[in-house]
Amino acid sequence: MSYDPFSLNADTLNLPKTAGKGILVDTGYGWKDIIGDVSPKPLAPNAAIQAAFIGGQYLAWFYGAGDKCQMVFHMPHDYAPGTDLHIHLHWAHNGTAISGSLVATFGITYAKGHNQANFPVEVVPIITVSTPDITTIPQYRHRIDEIQLSSSTPTAAQLNTTLLEPDGLILVGMATTTVPTITGGSTNLPAILTCDLHYQSTNIGTLNKAPNFYGP
Repeated sequence: MSYDPFSLNADTLNLPKTAGKGILVDTGYGWKDIIGDVSPKPLAPNAAIQAAFIGGQYLAWFYGAGDKCQMVFHMPHDYAPGTDLHIHLHWAHNGTAISGSLVATFGITYAKGHNQANFPVEVVPIITVSTPDITTIPQYRHRIDEIQLSSSTPTAAQLNTTLLEPDGLILVGMATTTVPTITGGSTNLPAILTCDLHYQSTNIGTLNKAPNFYGP
């Protein structure tokens, strides 16, 4: 049967296998998240502490200056080739006063999968958030702070977008190199809830499960 890009037969939508083709939201590809597991370093020194965040049932990981965690992100098959990644922290605090800055320093390396590449030296992006007072950063406020992680013309702190493809792995180490001064909370430290990647999605998988992902 010949390929018809506009065919809709019963419950099957036939879309092209070509790289970068997919379902647009308005005029661009929609955003999705690759959700990170903020697994803290298990042993002192530089290990986060777990304590009640609000009430007593949910125990958050609270990070002091220099505390560390590790994450692994797997590039999904619906990634829109050539689009940039952004990394963001979900965090909060339960203090009654806050001042200073939260600084998260990352060490990040990426390699294609399927025996195509070695992991190179890490890039070191940094997220810096000013926390001047409790009015600006309220108690229990869900914060999301983000920076661009990749570019087709990358800085020394970014990954190269042109190398990104499905089944690649992004290895992430993070340290809270500076934490704000907090008082009146259970730990007087910021709670790092998760760390995610924003990516743009074609909203369809690839034709093949290994390179060449898109054909023939």
